[in-house]
Amino acid sequence: MASHCGCGGAKTLSNHGAVQRAALRPAARPPRTRLACSASGGASSSTSSGTAGAGSYRPLVKVCGVTNAADAEVAARAGANFIGMIMWPKAKRAVSDETASAIAATAARHGALAVGVFVDEDAATIAARCGRAGIPVAQLHGDGARAALGGLPERLQVVYVLHADQSGQILTGLPDCGRAPEWLLVDGQQGGSGQAYDWSNLRPPAGAARGWLLAGGLHPGNVADAVAATRPGGVDVSSGVCGPDGLRKDAGKVEAFVAAALGAAPADGGAR
Repeated sequence: MASHCGCGGAKTLSNHGAVQRAALRPAARPPRTRLACSASGGASSSTSSGTAGAGSYRPLVKVCGVTNAADAEVAARAGANFIGMIMWPKAKRAVSDETASAIAATAARHGALAVGVFVDEDAATIAARCGRAGIPVAQLHGDGARAALGGLPERLQVVYVLHADQSGQILTGLPDCGRAPEWLLVDGQQGGSGQAYDWSNLRPPAGAARGWLLAGGLHPGNVADAVAATRPGGVDVSSGVCGPDGLRKDAGKVEAFVAAALGAAPADGGAR
């Protein structure tokens, strides 16, 4: 059964070239993490994503559930590394391929990576829609989409979603399909609901090539505590930075979330 998706908190890389994060925020804010695309289509972090030493830890930031290019611009200018959009048509924040293309182009222009979130689509559908929209990263959120991991082209980077219960126990595992995703994302049982769970009991998952992202009930007021407690490679937010309609992003909340996430650091200075 496919899980409900609003995105916890979602081509070809050669079309984007090297992805470098420019310093667009005021100088008083922490430096943003830089992502660079390798020749094979992967991305690596120049300041953090789980391998940085003490004093250089900076989590990646993913703003998900983006429904338009203007909000993508707000998130990218605030310092988000990933701009996620929902490709599953049954979601309230779902976007068309045309809108997805505009969001992806905006993200790339500001040095961020666009992420398309899928729930029950097969590998061929995921690859085709990402290709049409210029999306370099696919997030596999539901059971059907997760089953597509082994069938996706290597050029398409993958965020593979694991779900945790209220106690922080991870309920889903990573399949042995011959391919490791670039990132794992740990979300609550109802992704996109804005409900938090007990991060203190969360054991960081292993098996991803580039690290893991924390999602589930994050907002500007708690993301610093979440980062300090779990030391993730990155954090993911959707409803926690929305405006009153639950669709458009609130620019002030987005900026506050990014600043709080990047300003937080675990006691030992490194990501797990």
